[in-house]
Amino acid sequence: MPFVTPEGFRPSPLLATIPVDRDSTTDARQLMLEPDAKLESLDDRLHNLELINIAFPSFSDGRGFSLARRLRNAGYKGHLRASGHVISDQFRYALDCGFDDVEISDELAARQPEADWIAGASRVGGYRDRLRSTTRPAVAAPEDAAFSHNTSAGIYESRDGIFEERVTHVEHFTDGLFSFRITRPQSFRFRSGEFAMIGLPNAAKPVFRAYSIASPAWGEELEFYSIKVPGGPLTEHLKRIEQGDTVLLKKKATGTLVIDTLLPGRRLFLFSTGTGIAPFASIIRDPETYEKYDQIVLTQTCRIEPELAYGRGVVARTRTDPLVAELVAEDRLRFVTSLTREPHSITGRITTLIETGELLDALGIREISAADDRAMICGSLEMIKDTRRVLETSGFGEGSNARPGTFVVERAFVD
Repeated sequence: MPFVTPEGFRPSPLLATIPVDRDSTTDARQLMLEPDAKLESLDDRLHNLELINIAFPSFSDGRGFSLARRLRNAGYKGHLRASGHVISDQFRYALDCGFDDVEISDELAARQPEADWIAGASRVGGYRDRLRSTTRPAVAAPEDAAFSHNTSAGIYESRDGIFEERVTHVEHFTDGLFSFRITRPQSFRFRSGEFAMIGLPNAAKPVFRAYSIASPAWGEELEFYSIKVPGGPLTEHLKRIEQGDTVLLKKKATGTLVIDTLLPGRRLFLFSTGTGIAPFASIIRDPETYEKYDQIVLTQTCRIEPELAYGRGVVARTRTDPLVAELVAEDRLRFVTSLTREPHSITGRITTLIETGELLDALGIREISAADDRAMICGSLEMIKDTRRVLETSGFGEGSNARPGTFVVERAFVD
């Protein structure tokens, strides 16, 4: 069986044959794991393992990608191999999630030759490199200013713990809304749904603001979705950025809109208004979300039709993304939109739609229950306050990183 690396096929194993040893308590240095393996059982010997092989029982089973990411996040530095049903279109994602190579059958190698796999690995420097890199090259910051416009973006971390990253893409949706992507530092890690502090190098003491990260945790770039605030100390300048410009990024991401803050459940509601959809754009593109919930319901309420464009684009890309497309069947990811100032299939504030039952009717759901359902809320302060009240009236309890609950809001934005 060929072993596939970013450089191509290898006819023999790169390391010794791996014993299938799921429950071993011995000092074995190599291990085969099923995609539903619990990392808690490896805590004592994770750092002693030389090779971990994760099984992929089917092409539509993405649990192995999430398991690989969790292993790298837990600090595993050894060799990580995928075995079984992985195809060339998924290879780049396997590398991004932390895998070093893939073991495939002779039959698959015949159908998908070496050139297909090398092309699939063309996106280098992804998640695998970020997880396995503890530091990035550093150079001295300029003495005469906090940041230099002439410094190549993405090259170093400043002495103040701030990255200078390059803008790779900007898209304007309306006069008041735009999205942009920047390069991602190799050492920058985050959980899907967290936010980062960003600013611009346009002052001796730059203004920083919290922005939810819209890209998934495995993404090679960082994506943000922003409102244009007239006269805003940051957005007044940020809305004018172009490809190639520099954006400042503080090195630590944090937040409460992550699935770790919720108790296990069957259905996850993601309630958003306006740019509040940003953290959910990250969450719906994370395979781990679909491991924990049978169904994801994403709602977005805006004023006018053009303000729905970003969310619709994200959902459309999610449904065709090779990493999660097989998990995102029509009934597993539901996207419901409503408007408040124009005619639409559903009109009204999200809290009104919940209370009148119109939202549930559109979904074909009988009720929202704290016993089975979980919820995240992100939007205007008024919307968060009112939706929180509706959920608490129905028996939901707010969660946090320290104590998971049945619903959660981004507390950094409302407290």
